[in-house]
Amino acid sequence: MDQCPAPEAGVILGYVLGWSSRWALTSMTIMDPVELDWLETFLAVVDRGGFTAASAQVHRSQSRVSAHIAALEREVGVRLIDRGHRPATVTDAGRVFADHARAILEDVRIARSALSAIRSLSDQSVHVRTDACLGASLFPPVLIDVLTTFPDATVTVTSRERNDDQPAEQALMTVAPADRPPHPEARREVLWWEPLQLLMADDHRWEPAPARIEPFRRDGQRLVMGAAAARVIDEAAARTDESLPAPARIVVDPPQTLAGLVRAGLGVGVSNPSAIATTDLAGLVVLPYAGAAENPPLGFDVAVDWFDVLLTSPVGRALHEAVLAAPPPAGAVGRRPHR
Repeated sequence: MDQCPAPEAGVILGYVLGWSSRWALTSMTIMDPVELDWLETFLAVVDRGGFTAASAQVHRSQSRVSAHIAALEREVGVRLIDRGHRPATVTDAGRVFADHARAILEDVRIARSALSAIRSLSDQSVHVRTDACLGASLFPPVLIDVLTTFPDATVTVTSRERNDDQPAEQALMTVAPADRPPHPEARREVLWWEPLQLLMADDHRWEPAPARIEPFRRDGQRLVMGAAAARVIDEAAARTDESLPAPARIVVDPPQTLAGLVRAGLGVGVSNPSAIATTDLAGLVVLPYAGAAENPPLGFDVAVDWFDVLLTSPVGRALHEAVLAAPPPAGAVGRRPHR
C-alpha cells in the first residue's frame, strides 16, 4: 500500500496565508507551497530595513535574498517590498503580511519543539528550566523523590536567563520568579511568595536591629542587591516619591558574591529566601525588609509553568507532583501578603 508522502521540510501550505489576508491573492491557489526560508528572509528585510542588512542576518547572499523575496511575491500575488526606494521600503501589504509570517514561523517552531519534547518523554527524559538559586535549593529533594521511583529517567535542568524572553517548549516545565507572563499554551501555578530580606554583617552599626527596617533610600546606605531584588526595588521606586535620592547600589548575581561584599562592609545586602538558602551566612544576620508603611511588602511570586504534554508521561507526572508538593524555602510564604 502506498504511504502518504511526508511533507517537504521547510514547506507550509499557502492556505494558511490566505485566510485573513486583506488583499486578493490573485495568483495563488489554496495549496500553493511557500518556503519557510522565504518567510525568514522577508522578515529579515522588514526588521533590518534593507536587502544588504538582511543578507548579513540570514547568512545568505544578497542575490539569494532578492530571489526569496521575488518568489514569495509571486506566490502571494502582491508586492511586499518597494524596491523603487533606497533603501527598499515595506509596502502596506508587506506590513500586514509580516504579522502573519511571524505567527506562521512561531507556530512551526512551537510544533517542532513540542514533537522533540514528546520524543524525549517517550525515552523517560524530561527538560526543566529554572534559575540557579531555585535549582540549588528546590531541585535536590525533588529529584531525589523522582529518581527514587524512576532510577533510569534522565532529567535535564537548565538555567532560565533573566534576559531570555524566548519560550522554550522543549523545557516542559519552568520554575522561576513569575516576572513574565507564561507561554500562551502553558499552565501556571504559584508555588510561594518570597519577601525581600536584608543581609548585614553581624557587627553592623544598626545592630541590635529592630525587627523591621527600611534602608531603601535612607541613611545613605549602599545596597548590595541580587538581580531579582533589584528588579523588585526598581519597580517599587517607580511608585514612590521621585524627589528622594536613590541609594548607591551594587547588583550581583551569585548569592555568595553578595554575601562576601556585605561581609567586607560594602553595603547592606538585599536578597530573597531561595537565594539566601544557598548562601554561607557566617558572620551575617538576616532581617526582614520593610517597604514604605503605606505599600505592600516587597517581594515576588515563584511559579511553576508546564505544558500539558508533560503529564502524559509517568516521569513527567512524578516531577510535576514533586514540585507542587515541595516546601518553600525558609522565609517564603504561601501567598503574597497585603496591607
